[in-house]
Amino acid sequence: SFFQEPARNEAVAVAATSTVVAEARQEAQPRKTILIRNTSAGADIITVALGLTQAAAEAGIVLKPGESFSDSTESGYMCFQGTITAISDLGAGQLSIMER
Repeated sequence: SFFQEPARNEAVAVAATSTVVAEARQEAQPRKTILIRNTSAGADIITVALGLTQAAAEAGIVLKPGESFSDSTESGYMCFQGTITAISDLGAGQLSIMER
């Protein structure tokens, strides 16, 4: 098959304290693609941090509602494999995450 099913496709609640939203991947099962979208019902602004044990507001990738971030393996570049954390400014955020 030419299509690869997502290994994960789910919504994750994001609070006002740092939350791990994607675990680090191992070499045997590397992450090829990740798409993270702020699907909060309210006005929550979510900060996503790559490789940090604690996310901090506005110290990383800042996503307003409806905005997204993606990373993927390309020629000569490997998709980020480490832990991904996030924090919401209002404490009631939601991220939709698809990874394979």
